[in-house]
Amino acid sequence: MHITLRQLEIFKAVAQCGRVTAAAELLFISQPAASMALSELEKHLGSLFDRHQGASMTLNDAGRALLPMACELVDRAKEIEQQFVDGSCYEQGVLKISASSTVGNNLMPGILGDFSREFPRIRTELTIDNTRSIVNSLVAMDIDMAVVEGTCLHPDIDVHTWREDELVIIAHPDHPLANKEDIGLKDLKDESWILRESGSGTRELFDEVIASQLVTPRILMSLNRSEAIKQAVMDGLGIACISRLAVWRAVNGGLLSIINVRDLTLKRYFYLLLNRNKYRSGVVQKTTDFILSKRESQQ
Repeated sequence: MHITLRQLEIFKAVAQCGRVTAAAELLFISQPAASMALSELEKHLGSLFDRHQGASMTLNDAGRALLPMACELVDRAKEIEQQFVDGSCYEQGVLKISASSTVGNNLMPGILGDFSREFPRIRTELTIDNTRSIVNSLVAMDIDMAVVEGTCLHPDIDVHTWREDELVIIAHPDHPLANKEDIGLKDLKDESWILRESGSGTRELFDEVIASQLVTPRILMSLNRSEAIKQAVMDGLGIACISRLAVWRAVNGGLLSIINVRDLTLKRYFYLLLNRNKYRSGVVQKTTDFILSKRESQQ
């Protein structure tokens, strides 16, 4: 056997970082040691990367075929250490989760807090991004799982429907439409909108349902955080389309109002995503089962 786990671990790190130097720093080894290990691996398997100017590297076809197998072997080796050395029985490890803004800010902290209390030896690392970026990270195997509000049709991703959500249109409490009845979508054609950025699940639903009917909505600004959108609306800069989950406290506190538009349905779902090509350790499966069990609203 000429291939070692260390070589595969270094290959995986280079694939994720795009540079040998960055991979070496990630693994706390020297750059020459990382380069030598990668060179030895490519002697046995052939070229795995396309080299570019400036020392950047991207996986070629052979590298993309190897990546899921390398990740599985490295993850299995770590799992053996955790389970048998410490007797953890799949209750120890580190899990990388990404979540889109709405679910990441409003649901995941509480759920992961409950999970941590039940499994204190499993450490979770949560990052928040938009759905498009998260799917890219999951496909590249940079993370273990994701929870998003946007749709995902990538062939390498397993999609589990998790919870229902609803978008609402919000305005400053003094907005002239805030207390009106029988409002139609056409009544919003001259309003200034403050929206999430392209690539987010919230923006995706707005574009599909509202923008398609208003034809050319006046978009004042795009922001990548729900808190920034709420603050802009509270400052009277415009109206917004955002998850009810993200605004219910501000609405109940009288800081924001909901514009109820007749015959407008903005239902959607949150989804848990897993890379079907990535090995699922006992820790990943335990976390997946725990999250999927939390289907009830916590409002």
